[in-house]
Amino acid sequence: MRRALCIGVCALSLPLVAGCDAPPDGKPIGAAEVEIAYAQPALPEAVTATIQRLREISATGSYRDMARMAEETPGFRSNGAGMRHQDYWYLKLRTGDWPMAQVGKVLELPYAVSDTDQGRIFIWPRMATLARNDITPAVARDIDRLLGEGKAAAIKAGEPWPGYVLGIAEDGAWLYFVSGAG
Repeated sequence: MRRALCIGVCALSLPLVAGCDAPPDGKPIGAAEVEIAYAQPALPEAVTATIQRLREISATGSYRDMARMAEETPGFRSNGAGMRHQDYWYLKLRTGDWPMAQVGKVLELPYAVSDTDQGRIFIWPRMATLARNDITPAVARDIDRLLGEGKAAAIKAGEPWPGYVLGIAEDGAWLYFVSGAG
């Protein structure tokens, strides 16, 4: 029993427990995997410029400003109901879900990169792109902080991502800002 406890504690990298050996390289167990998993590739200048515009709208703009920016990209997606972007975001605003604030919130989170036939797409938040088996306890805590208590468990149980997802192409085109099932 003592040995099993020691193995469990060593796996958590708590070096002060008597009888446990440190990992051979001196790093906490699993540290390399975490560093790799959260490595963020550099953003192209065009993506950075788009992010800056979106942050300005988030800080001082309106849903109309968002809609004007969305109209710059043919085929931009904001909803599946066939509504104009401006009308959809106005509806969200009237229900208390301020889309401008959501843009700012989402852009503060780590992003993922997807290589597609049309080039690279940068997607926020990264956690929305994870398979349910890839949701670690740390990611689950982040999901619950972002979306509300219990949302990580619901996603792990197979429910779709209920939050916002934002995509920007490597050329800086803002491709989509959609809200999930929630």
